[in-house]
Amino acid sequence: LKARPQGQVLAFLQGGAMGSGTSAARAKLVEPLRIQVSPATAQDEAAPDASEFTLRQLNIETPPFPGDVSLCGRLSRDVARALAPRFKSWVNVNGPEDPDFCPEELQRAGVERVEVRPFPGPPTMPSEEQVQAALEALDTLPRPLMLQCTSGTRVGVLLVLWLAKKHGYSAESAQQLASDADFSFWRRCHTCGPIRDWLLARMPAADAGTVMKPAEGLIFSQLFDPETWTYTYLLACDQTKEALLIDPVLEQKNRDLTLINELGLELRYVLNTHCHADHITSGGSIRKDMPWVRTVIAKASGAKADILVDPNDKVTFGRFSVEVLPTPGHTDGCVSYLLRGSPSMVFTGDALLIRGCGRTDFQQGDSGKLYDSVHAKIFSLPPDTLVYPGHDYKERNVSTVDEEKRFNPRLTKSRDEFIQLMADLKLPYPAKIDEAVPWNLVCGVQD
Repeated sequence: LKARPQGQVLAFLQGGAMGSGTSAARAKLVEPLRIQVSPATAQDEAAPDASEFTLRQLNIETPPFPGDVSLCGRLSRDVARALAPRFKSWVNVNGPEDPDFCPEELQRAGVERVEVRPFPGPPTMPSEEQVQAALEALDTLPRPLMLQCTSGTRVGVLLVLWLAKKHGYSAESAQQLASDADFSFWRRCHTCGPIRDWLLARMPAADAGTVMKPAEGLIFSQLFDPETWTYTYLLACDQTKEALLIDPVLEQKNRDLTLINELGLELRYVLNTHCHADHITSGGSIRKDMPWVRTVIAKASGAKADILVDPNDKVTFGRFSVEVLPTPGHTDGCVSYLLRGSPSMVFTGDALLIRGCGRTDFQQGDSGKLYDSVHAKIFSLPPDTLVYPGHDYKERNVSTVDEEKRFNPRLTKSRDEFIQLMADLKLPYPAKIDEAVPWNLVCGVQD
């Protein structure tokens, strides 16, 4: 900035997906920021031209959760004054002795509430009184809100702690949130380990009601294809040994059949949640080798299979059955398979992913339909229902309906916000779609 005498610097504030109900506030935060640099502060006119700065270069983050709170470290007074009109509140957690904090200038620039709420870091951790005072500021101060410390680390911890208290996060959920939102203190594990450990120690180890044990008598295995990030599910009855596969991948056929043989099971059905664009199903190939196996897909998919299911149909294996839930939107023929129990298990394919959802820009995709079907058919299930997705790209394997209703950054938005977000994604063309879709329309086997 100082290298630009009498110049103006354009800094584009960049951020992730908007938080629920905060699109207007967050849109204000990510508008281009014009910073007027005083000639008196210019020291090196020969310095290289540097007219654009990203949000990270300015040490400012606006996490998608909740979407109307920004985090920053030290800022020059030029940057702070330029940012000030964007915020109704500004909290500094370094303490009143911070030489870089300029509350009077912030107020003159338009910030309504400027406060100091000390929140120290290692080796001195915050006292309980300091924690409560800082959380109270997040509870009560008007938005948009800027949280400032020296590096952006402690305010990131404070924001996660506030979200955890507000929404009932466990330590596990808080870790996932910090990773998903790409909080800086989560990446800098060497320097921020002590305060991160302090944060996690203040939370329960697991979410109440999140039970990972499958139903009694159910044989269950989750399998993974690393090339396409696809989950395949094996379910079987321990008494009759009847089994089914959900969303198997052709290249993993031998692995899946070997496991079924080792467990002494009899495969009866191969189910697909939709006509996949990223891999070829092994259903048709398995049926060629094992003619008694029936392939299953939704009638609405337009694909061939032995059994074309409609909404509310059931596929029975031994003492268990899965119920067909229509969840179109990613494609017009998407379904989820629900196994009722305590807890229930729902296999959502690409309709609902962990903290995400499938794209809607091909194969008759429709963002409005996806939003409606997930909310009506999946989010209406009991909160402790285990959610098993068709893919995951961050080494996660299961969630719950309750978690996704609270934490999914896309599907916690309003319907209109969700539709706009999906329209703005501009994703690349799927690498395997031209090969996979034609094959999957005929159950993975060409005549």
